[in-house]
Amino acid sequence: MSHRWVDVHTHLSSQEFDADREEVLKRAYEVCEFLIDIGSGTSPDAFDRACALADKNDRIYFTAGIHPHDAQKLGNQSDTLNKIERLLSHPKCVGVGECGLDYYYKHSDPEIQKEIFKWHIDLARRLNLPLMIHTRDAEEDTKALLSNFTGKAIFHCFTGTQDLANFGISKNFMISFSGIVTFKNAEDLRKVFLNTPIENILIETDSPYLAPVPMRGKRNESSFVQYTGAFLADLKKMSSTEFSAATISNAKKTFGIT
Repeated sequence: MSHRWVDVHTHLSSQEFDADREEVLKRAYEVCEFLIDIGSGTSPDAFDRACALADKNDRIYFTAGIHPHDAQKLGNQSDTLNKIERLLSHPKCVGVGECGLDYYYKHSDPEIQKEIFKWHIDLARRLNLPLMIHTRDAEEDTKALLSNFTGKAIFHCFTGTQDLANFGISKNFMISFSGIVTFKNAEDLRKVFLNTPIENILIETDSPYLAPVPMRGKRNESSFVQYTGAFLADLKKMSSTEFSAATISNAKKTFGIT
């Protein structure tokens, strides 16, 4: 491969990779310049696992936060909140989250989700770190809570409307596309992608979930980001080399990685 990619959102530290993580990492390093492991959304100790993985691997960075699914369970635990605050000052921690609002599943009460999302937004503002945002079926509340936020943010695994994308672009947020964009029924999402300026685009796997075509049905992994990247480059009528260079540059700027 003459060019590399970046996976800005993977759950490589999750238990789904415990049996063969080294092999998965080896394949990832053949494809990716660096990876960002997400310290929320897979288990209550997700941020500890993400930090430990980043500590052991030069090309892995991590985030720390509370997934909206866990807002009710973890948001009232002061030791958890304090631990996340401490981890955010770790030299390899490059973002707050993933955090946000999910009204599709409603694993946590929406009002509690909003309170915990506000807590993350305040942390990101205070620490000057980007927000890694999960939003599903909650666009109006997501926009309202972010209306006065002027920092960096990523709408991860974007599946929202053009209106939400336009809101993000107007605030110079990043829109991160996953393997979902390769799915047959994702025509609306592909239109949003085509309307997104290249300087606002990131790509991710969200592994172990949502493997792209032609790997659909398999456990997703970071090396599969190459399929999403090549697919999107073709949609934008750019070479894979040009598109990958742009997304790497965007990722480095967003996460402060040199």
